[in-house]
Amino acid sequence: MGKTLLGKYVNRNFENDFIGTNPHVADTLILKKDNQFESPYYGKGKYNITYSLDGTKIELSYGEGQTNININENQINISNEESFETYINRIWFLGNPRIMLFEDLDQYYEKID
Repeated sequence: MGKTLLGKYVNRNFENDFIGTNPHVADTLILKKDNQFESPYYGKGKYNITYSLDGTKIELSYGEGQTNININENQINISNEESFETYINRIWFLGNPRIMLFEDLDQYYEKID
């Protein structure tokens, strides 16, 4: 991955809270080398970036693994891991890269550093 995408991103237009997994508070997402990221909202996780003719896509995976719970005396494993895939927008290669969250409401993470 090019170093241009590594760094610190802040979310913009996060006030619309009816979108399930999008952060509805100010958040800072840090993309680190070795495909690691961290954020107060999502915690620590991994990301994967792919490039194609359709553009640049990013998948973020986060969570703590498995939780064991007891239901009717049966042990059940439940995954705490979640992920989502979106794309990175950089209009005409100008301006800061944006990790899009919800395009219609103009919600995204914008690179600041």
